[in-house]
Amino acid sequence: MISRRLIRIKALQALYAYKKSEKPDFVHYYKEYERSLQKTYEQYCMFFLLLTELQHFAFARIDRLKNKNYKKDDTWQALLPFAENKIVEQLAQNKMLQKCALDFKLSWNAPQNPVIKEIFNYVIETDWYKTYVVSEKNYENDKKFVRKVLSQVVYNTENVYSFFEDTSIYWNDADEYMISMVEKTIRAFDEQNPQGGELMPLYKDVDIQMFARNLFTETINNWTAYNEYIVAALRNWELERIAEIDIILMQMAVTEAIQCVEIPVAVTLNEYIEIAKLYSTDKSSIFINGILHGVFNTLQRQDIIVKKGRGLIK
Repeated sequence: MISRRLIRIKALQALYAYKKSEKPDFVHYYKEYERSLQKTYEQYCMFFLLLTELQHFAFARIDRLKNKNYKKDDTWQALLPFAENKIVEQLAQNKMLQKCALDFKLSWNAPQNPVIKEIFNYVIETDWYKTYVVSEKNYENDKKFVRKVLSQVVYNTENVYSFFEDTSIYWNDADEYMISMVEKTIRAFDEQNPQGGELMPLYKDVDIQMFARNLFTETINNWTAYNEYIVAALRNWELERIAEIDIILMQMAVTEAIQCVEIPVAVTLNEYIEIAKLYSTDKSSIFINGILHGVFNTLQRQDIIVKKGRGLIK
């Protein structure tokens, strides 16, 4: 579930904190790095739990409206499609989600949490919910509705960001990515499966897990040696004049290019250029591109960077 791009970003943040520390403790910062990746996965699970909490809230609202004996029966009936959404019913039965909530002690603290009420009230007032209410009742429409809730809710309900920021300092970097992963999971759900389908694991495979571990550890272990390759390519630039985050990005890129033999050099180069655009200065991506091109070309000629595996790009 965790992508290499997200791993690179999390590693950059952890390495920056490590290098800025007056007394850098490898074990401490590596644990923080691992925790940041785990918290991202917890956020993935929290979105599924959000859907089940909204369903509980819908049932509670229906019961209250029924007890008030409203003359217009459609007041509470308009909430039934929300309460009886088949995707959310499957999530409520999903063993992987239950285990995730138990293992990581995840909860929205409903019904005390005002975010649940805010989201629910926002959704039922939208035009797309009103369209959903009168649409044909089938599994695909239920699936489309759930995906609509996920894509809209974070950006249009005031307290969602605050809730995640209060529960995790790692929230801002992964919001759009997490929602896209939740939507991808739901797209694969099957109507015939009582639990809908499987949730994604934290790491898709062992290779991704090893990439996460090695990118952080090998960047630190080889800092001095790989720094020489970068300095040799700087020409008229002094290391002290370069933004610290750019140095870290280049160190990570060199580490990845040398250590990860299955990742094409072109992929590594493009990834760190894109991350520089997000996390460094306006001109950093151009600078990093130029320096890394020189470093990679030299190291390939010297057979220090050697790639192997299927589908590699020269």
